[in-house]
Amino acid sequence: MSLRKLASALDQDPLPILMGEAAWRGVRATRKRRLQLMGPGACRVSFHPIGYYESQTQFGCDRSRAAILAYAETILRGEYPLMGYGSPRLGVEPDWHCDWVSGKHWPLEASEKIKIVRHDGSDVKAPWELSRLQFGLVLAKAWALTGQAKYRESLRSLLTQWIEKNPLGKGVNWTIAMEAALRGISLCLTMELLWPFTTEERPWLDQMTASLWEHLRFIEAHSEYSFRLRSNHYLSNMVGLTTLSAYLRGPGQQGRLRKYARAVQREVLLQTYADGGDGEASTGYHVLVAQMGLHSFMVQQRSGGTIAPAFEARLRRMFAWIATLADDAGKLPHLGDCDNGRIELLPEDIAQATRPAFQQHSLRTGSLYALASHLLQLPAGAGEEAQKPISLLRESGLAVLRAGDASVVFSAMPNGLGGKGSHTHCDKLSVVLRLGVNEVFCDSGSRCYTRSADRRNLDRSTQAHNTLAIDGADQNTIPSDPQMLFQCGNEAAVSDITITQGYEISARASHEGYARLGIRHQRTVQLSEQWLLLTDEVSGAARHSLDLRFVLGPEWRASSEVSSGETVSCVIAGPRRLTLVCETESGLALSILPAEISREYGAGLPASCILIHTTARLPAKLRTRVQWD
Repeated sequence: MSLRKLASALDQDPLPILMGEAAWRGVRATRKRRLQLMGPGACRVSFHPIGYYESQTQFGCDRSRAAILAYAETILRGEYPLMGYGSPRLGVEPDWHCDWVSGKHWPLEASEKIKIVRHDGSDVKAPWELSRLQFGLVLAKAWALTGQAKYRESLRSLLTQWIEKNPLGKGVNWTIAMEAALRGISLCLTMELLWPFTTEERPWLDQMTASLWEHLRFIEAHSEYSFRLRSNHYLSNMVGLTTLSAYLRGPGQQGRLRKYARAVQREVLLQTYADGGDGEASTGYHVLVAQMGLHSFMVQQRSGGTIAPAFEARLRRMFAWIATLADDAGKLPHLGDCDNGRIELLPEDIAQATRPAFQQHSLRTGSLYALASHLLQLPAGAGEEAQKPISLLRESGLAVLRAGDASVVFSAMPNGLGGKGSHTHCDKLSVVLRLGVNEVFCDSGSRCYTRSADRRNLDRSTQAHNTLAIDGADQNTIPSDPQMLFQCGNEAAVSDITITQGYEISARASHEGYARLGIRHQRTVQLSEQWLLLTDEVSGAARHSLDLRFVLGPEWRASSEVSSGETVSCVIAGPRRLTLVCETESGLALSILPAEISREYGAGLPASCILIHTTARLPAKLRTRVQWD
């Protein structure tokens, strides 16, 4: 490492952390080489079910049954409902190494030589998502529900193909441990649903067991642990190893199970806040981490493991967090990145998979919350938080205000992962306004990660969110280097949200993202049954350009009434009729711009954005009032 790089690293982490990281990387490199040279060795384990689904009856209800069978039939036709890409026809022998959107392929060569992000219009999430094999669980459920051999035979054929076309350590699907972990979980749960196996199926069972043993050894050798920074990737590694250790019996497996189960419990406590929120500043990743925690809880419970009270209590807080933010239909707002990540497809995912994009929403979580309520024995009043006039998730930097059928989610989330911001958006002081289950002002969502650097950076920029941009700058610095799509600056330090409860209830917070311009932005949010009032106060000096944006959900359209002056206004039409009025002491200009939002990774929906612009001498104050019938 050069002196310049060392100095930069020391600015971020103390020397003992860097020394530990260097030592750990040496250990991991040795493990990788050993696996490459010797392979996983002879399979020393056998597969045994643990009764994972015994306490779950959700997929047996009439609605879930119909959705599962419909989804399974699409797989039999060679169509694969994946993320927001519709149901691409990949055939009964899909190309496991292809991004079917761009048509780009990854070579079947040593995985450590493969460049997964190439900036050529491809997205590695396409082959990865297919190779998580979560569609296989749906086929297995279809077989369990009907006993029809066609589902079992199709599943056996597809899994056999995957093993033959993806030899250990070769190709894009063996590049990181997280993908192996999620795939290993899918395979374990699938095998449990197919259990028992006939004598004729014994060779296939042995083949699958050997593959599971390879997955376990690969994850151990490629663990995404770090002394500097750990995220959902490392947690997924430990959840995967816990699951594989529970299902595979043999020498040393009980010791593995205890070790990895403890690691899961430790990481959930480290990676979440005391209020239950995941520390990555993202509702999508909160759902993934909560599902990981709940899945591991079930595996440990079924395997006779010891579950620490602190871990179980934190899981309860994580699902109370979901209940606090969810609307009456169980949908969470998209805040931060969301890439449809799952341990196992939820009933809602299966039910909406073949619907048009505008009817899909990747953060429908009602069934997951219901399962958690049953397994964690959440108190009957767990949903009372969602009925309060205001709920504060202090460490997460979120507040939810409610009045009648209106609710507002107010975001002052700190950058995720201790400021690293890998899944953070520039959404400080942004709001999501909901009337019933309809989002009027919505978040931009995540259309892609690496397929388009420009689109990725736009989705996480300040201008894609319902907040104030100053001088056209982002709150946090977003690097222009396409190699840094999961990094951003940490300039926009946020204050705590303060709550005022009196005749009217309000929430207030500020951020320092424009301190480099000598400016501080503070927003106050007030809500009643018929109106929302936002007060934006901008402190500083000299004249500056202020852009206030409101991104509308696809169901809504805006038309300008008064487009210039000290007061501007527009009408918002959709499921309800609203008016928006903004006023300040300087001249305003209101315009309606085309926009695009995403509710499913990979899909964009046409939408509109209300832009209110002014050039004002600071300090300045803008008051925006939204009213509805």
